[in-house]
Amino acid sequence: MIYYILNNSNNNDDDGRPQIHWGGALVAFALVLMAAMLVVYLVSTADFGQPSRSTVPRTPGPCAPFCPATPAPPL
Repeated sequence: MIYYILNNSNNNDDDGRPQIHWGGALVAFALVLMAAMLVVYLVSTADFGQPSRSTVPRTPGPCAPFCPATPAPPL
C-alpha cells in the first residue's frame, strides 16, 4: 500500500511499471530486521518464572546408548 502511495503513476519506466526505490526498500528491510533482532533479544533474556516440571515420563531400565557421561572417579 505504501509502495503505491510513494510511487505514483508519473514515475513509470518505458514498459509502464513503476520504478523501485531501492534505498527506501533497503531502509525498510533494515528496520524490519532490527525489530526482529530486538524481539529475539528480549525474549531470550526474559524471565518466565520457575521452570515447569517435565511432563516426559521416566522409564526404568538401562539408558544405553543414551546414557549421560559419568565423571571419572577421583584419584
